[in-house]
Amino acid sequence: MKKHITVAIDGNAASGKGTLAKKLAEYFNYAYLDTGKLYRASAFLIKEKNVDYEDVQEVINIIKEYNFYDFNFKDNLLKSDEIGKLASLISGYKELRQILLTYQRKFAYKHHHDKFGVILDGRDIGTVVLPDANIKFFVTASLEARTERRWKELISLGQSTIKRHVEKDIRDRDKRDSNRKNSPLIASQDAILIDTTKLEANAVFLLAQKHIEEYLLT
Repeated sequence: MKKHITVAIDGNAASGKGTLAKKLAEYFNYAYLDTGKLYRASAFLIKEKNVDYEDVQEVINIIKEYNFYDFNFKDNLLKSDEIGKLASLISGYKELRQILLTYQRKFAYKHHHDKFGVILDGRDIGTVVLPDANIKFFVTASLEARTERRWKELISLGQSTIKRHVEKDIRDRDKRDSNRKNSPLIASQDAILIDTTKLEANAVFLLAQKHIEEYLLT
């Protein structure tokens, strides 16, 4: 029976990949990294320092000197729509992706005390970050379903927002993610596809859990 494995979860905005990753990590006792938060943290840092996001070199100068091990990834400000938009805008910078790629791979291959594996979720985990991951999932959902989820999340965080604006933001983000030159959002050929449009979070979890358990028993 296999014990230590790597799991890659990719998907578009508000598809449910983060919820799935966290549930699987808790259930199987795997170390977990939400790679999207690295980009949101980067966005937070350049906003805090009042740096123009279009000044690529200055963005890189700030991020390459920063130790993300010191960052508070639980800060709810990272979930704000403003930070999300900014993160999406800078995520296509090749130099930034390379810096964060190094961090992500170090996390994936380091020893995590008492953990039996690692799970990373993001946009390019199965294709770029961990192309040799033992199991890969690609999570998706309809635009309408994802809009509803993100809108409710923002409302729960006390942010005043209009649903049609949320839909536009997600549509724009999908376009940027899929069309960017560096590490576009695409499903790895060996990824297990999960459409969460009509599935509750627990049903998605049980489906993915079954795939992992089947792999562990081979």
